[in-house]
Amino acid sequence: MELKELKVLFDNGGLKKITVKRAPLMNGYIIIAQTTNKNVHVMTSQREESNTPRAFKTIDAAAANAQKIGFKKISIDFT
Repeated sequence: MELKELKVLFDNGGLKKITVKRAPLMNGYIIIAQTTNKNVHVMTSQREESNTPRAFKTIDAAAANAQKIGFKKISIDFT
């Protein structure tokens, strides 16, 4: 899901939590959002092909995007 779609879902109470996860093959980090009904969505890139995960070079960049969605707290997963 793109940033805009995740924001709409968050604003409507459909997102429960967000995790920034290390993505070694992408040389950075990805954002994983969990919905209230426990479905999981990876934030996708607007510029790439659809369903291509958006890679962030730093945790700070991923956290800034999580904040744009509306989250005040995030989890970070280094595994």
